[in-house]
Amino acid sequence: MKTLRIPFTILCVLVISALSAHAAQLATAKVLNVKGTVTKYAASGDQSPLKAGDILSQGDAISATALSSAQLVFSNGSELTVEENTSINIAQLEQDSFSGSQTYEQLQADPSKSQTLLELNYGKLSGHVKKLSSGSNFMVETPLGTAAIRGTFFKINLFYNAERGEFLLIVENIYGLVDIISRYAGEFEYGNGNVGDKGYDSSVSNSKAESIPPKHKIIIRLHRGNPLFDDLFSLVKNHIPADPGPGWIPLPVPEITPDDPGVIVVSPEDQEVPPQQN
Repeated sequence: MKTLRIPFTILCVLVISALSAHAAQLATAKVLNVKGTVTKYAASGDQSPLKAGDILSQGDAISATALSSAQLVFSNGSELTVEENTSINIAQLEQDSFSGSQTYEQLQADPSKSQTLLELNYGKLSGHVKKLSSGSNFMVETPLGTAAIRGTFFKINLFYNAERGEFLLIVENIYGLVDIISRYAGEFEYGNGNVGDKGYDSSVSNSKAESIPPKHKIIIRLHRGNPLFDDLFSLVKNHIPADPGPGWIPLPVPEITPDDPGVIVVSPEDQEVPPQQN
C-alpha cells in the first residue's frame, strides 16, 4: 500500500490558512440590549426577532423599526448603537485570536488585529471604536461614502430629506480620528457649527479622503437632479420610514449604557459560534 505524503511546506500553508479562516469565522458581535422591534437576518437566510445575548457574525444583518434600537459590542471591544429606522449589514467581521478574557468595559484597545466592515443601508449609527491595533480597520460603508473610524466616538446618518428632495450622509467625529472617503470636488471648508458640506460628484474619477477634526462633521448630499439619485432611491426605499415628515432630521443619540455590565468578550479561539453556512 502506498502512503500519501504531503510536503511539509504545503502542510504549513494549509494549517495557516485553516487557522486564519477559523479566526475570521469566530469574530463576533454580541447584542447587549434591544428596545422595540429589531429583526436579525442571518447569513443562512433565516430571520428572527433580535434579543439581548444574541451573537452576530459576518454575513448577518439587522433592521430596527421606528422607536426601536439595539446596542452591540464587538469582540475587539468596540460599541455600537443601531438607532431607529436603521438597516445594516455585517459585511466583514474578522479578528485574530488573543489570550485571556475581559469584560468589554475593560478593553481599552483592540486586543488583536481585526477587520470590521459594516454596510449602512439607511438610518443612524453611533458608537465608540476603541484604539485599534496596527493593521486593524473599522469601516462603515454607505452608498454616498465610507467612514473610516480609527479609535473614536462617532455618529453616522444616512437619510432622505423629503422637503429638500435629497439624500444626506452626515459623518460626525465627536472625539478621536475619523476619515470620510467619498467623491466630491474641491476641498472642505468648515463653516457655522464646524460643518463641512459637499455635493456627491460622480464625475470625480477617484474617491478622496478627508480627515474630520474632532467636534466637526461632514455632510455629503445627493440632489434629486443627480443621475445617481434614482438608483440610490431604488436601493434604499425599503429602508426609508413610511412618513419621515418634512425636513426630517436625525434625533439626538443616547449614550451607550448597556444593561449588563458583566458581559464577557471572549477570545475568538475560545468562543462558540454557530458555523457559517454557504
